[in-house]
Amino acid sequence: MKLIIIHGAPASGKLTLAKALAARLGFSVMHNHLTVDLAMVAYSGFGGGDFFEFVDELRVKCITKACENNVEGLVVTLCYDIEHDNAVIKNWVELVECYGGSVLPVYLDVSLTALENRVGNKSRMGTHKIQSKELLNECLGSNKFGPIPCPATISIDTSLMTVSESVEAIHASVSAFFGQT
Repeated sequence: MKLIIIHGAPASGKLTLAKALAARLGFSVMHNHLTVDLAMVAYSGFGGGDFFEFVDELRVKCITKACENNVEGLVVTLCYDIEHDNAVIKNWVELVECYGGSVLPVYLDVSLTALENRVGNKSRMGTHKIQSKELLNECLGSNKFGPIPCPATISIDTSLMTVSESVEAIHASVSAFFGQT
């Protein structure tokens, strides 16, 4: 299986680009809010108790099933925190490689101005996504988002790119990494 991890700060366009890339590649999408929204059913609030461990268990189960079912490719979105998520990523890589697959992390490097402009987009409304500049800046101040430390990680600055341009850039990198896809 081919696992593409699109990661970046909130409002960097992870889900938008994951959906467009997955449609182009014929892959499935598991975005971070699928598991967060599901976990919110079982918890009284975001982040309480063992919330994040439960969310990770859900993600691992899904990736495992995709591997077991020989899914060709899966695009996963993640707000990767360089201080807290290394074990999560290591687990995913080992899991996918155990099934003979490979992992390509794609980091969306987006300027603060672009993030602040995007955080109020209509697509974010009615979700558990951050929807204000104040909450965005609070989140950015309390987390250390950055690229996954892996030699294969691709970093793309999509601050000034359209969705189409961003998908083209990501697709070119994916094709080079996995072979023509």
